[in-house]
Amino acid sequence: MTALNIDETTRQNFDRIYRAALVLCGNPWDADDLAQETFMILARQGESFQGRSSIYTWLYGILLNLDRRERRRWGMRRRKLRVLWDNQPSGHGTTPGADQPAEVSEWKKSLWARVAKLPDGQRQSLILRFSEGLRYEEIAAVLECPLGTVKSRIFHGLAALRKILEEEGDELKQLPAFPGEDLSNAV
Repeated sequence: MTALNIDETTRQNFDRIYRAALVLCGNPWDADDLAQETFMILARQGESFQGRSSIYTWLYGILLNLDRRERRRWGMRRRKLRVLWDNQPSGHGTTPGADQPAEVSEWKKSLWARVAKLPDGQRQSLILRFSEGLRYEEIAAVLECPLGTVKSRIFHGLAALRKILEEEGDELKQLPAFPGEDLSNAV
């Protein structure tokens, strides 16, 4: 890839990669770091792209690998911070501080915050399917797993998400009727 193609690829795909990173990690600072690191790898290793998938599928694979690495690196620390964060009173007349922007607060309450609680395979599959609109085959390529595994992860991820929402007493309007309605996109 030439420098011009890398610049063009970055312009065409940065917003999508950033959005996926934001859904993966839940805050704009880490999302920005993940997205930028993804494109740094593109700049350093762009010649290793062999064209067996689309460029954005390849970039999502890089993003997911970076996210996995970060989760391993900060696993215990993040779990402790998340416990503290989840135990913070929300909306009891307090105003969020400057270090806690509204965007993070909104994410915490959103459907994606519940998706973040799912196991990695289900979480990644749901994000790539419903946030990024990838087809099942593209998700299989990004996650380097069989198509049947992707279908299973989406099915079980939606079922687990439905259970979480039921337990929290939330409306289920946000979810597809069930994975079957999405199967038309699997072909």
